[in-house]
Amino acid sequence: MKGFKFFSLGLILGIGLTWAWFSFSEKKEISPPAFPVLAAPGQQPPYAVIYDFYQALAAGRQEQVAALVTREFKAALKYNSLLQKWQQSRQQDPTLRFVFFLITEQDFDLKAGTARVRGSAEWVSSRQGTLSVPQTIFILNEEGAWKIQDINEHG
Repeated sequence: MKGFKFFSLGLILGIGLTWAWFSFSEKKEISPPAFPVLAAPGQQPPYAVIYDFYQALAAGRQEQVAALVTREFKAALKYNSLLQKWQQSRQQDPTLRFVFFLITEQDFDLKAGTARVRGSAEWVSSRQGTLSVPQTIFILNEEGAWKIQDINEHG
């Protein structure tokens, strides 16, 4: 019984001291993330436009979607069919939302201002679960801003 009392006292004392240590110690400030290798201050990396594009598409912000693509892609029939396909998917399943774009292969030519990213757009839905859409996205640096030049779906 005497051993149990010492064990309990040590356990309570240990928990109390640990709690006090973490509660009253100085809060460490979290340093901001370093710039990605491909980004310079004031310039967004080429692949960030993909995430911004799909976020705007999922939220229905067509003006922002149009601002993230090149003029040529916007004029192409492929762009309009992509928007129509998304609107139909959203009408069929209102719970559908974009999660992230998983990059499996990338190729950048920063001097030429072009990039090619292969991967899959990951979507979730309460009705259908996780949806993965394999794609190759071509990106162009147009007047200092990275914009989507073309999207090819696979599968």
